Amino acid sequence: MSDIEIESQLISFVEKVKLNEQVWALGAEDGGFVVCESNQFADTDVLLLWESENAAKAQCKEEWAEYSPVEIALDAFLDDWVEDLNEDDAIVGLNWNDDQVCVEIEPVGLARALSE
Repeated sequence: MSDIEIESQLISFVEKVKLNEQVWALGAEDGGFVVCESNQFADTDVLLLWESENAAKAQCKEEWAEYSPVEIALDAFLDDWVEDLNEDDAIVGLNWNDDQVCVEIEPVGLARALSE
């Protein structure tokens, strides 16, 4: 993914999330969330987030068939999740798709973009 594609996808994600004031993750019945290994950083977990329920729901298949979209209010994400992700040395992946790629970003960087 080129730098221009990454920036374009980040801007699109931020605009949609700010408009709807929510992000979406895939959650399990036990309260866990879909986390995968980073494609860019060794030994780094990535919490996957989507800009819409439909985009998240589209990934509820194969190994994630038992998961379902979970809404996270933007305020809760900024106030609670970002700090927890930083403490866990995790990053976030935006709009994982069928090609199994996504923009990976530090939680603080995403929070900064969402707060502008």
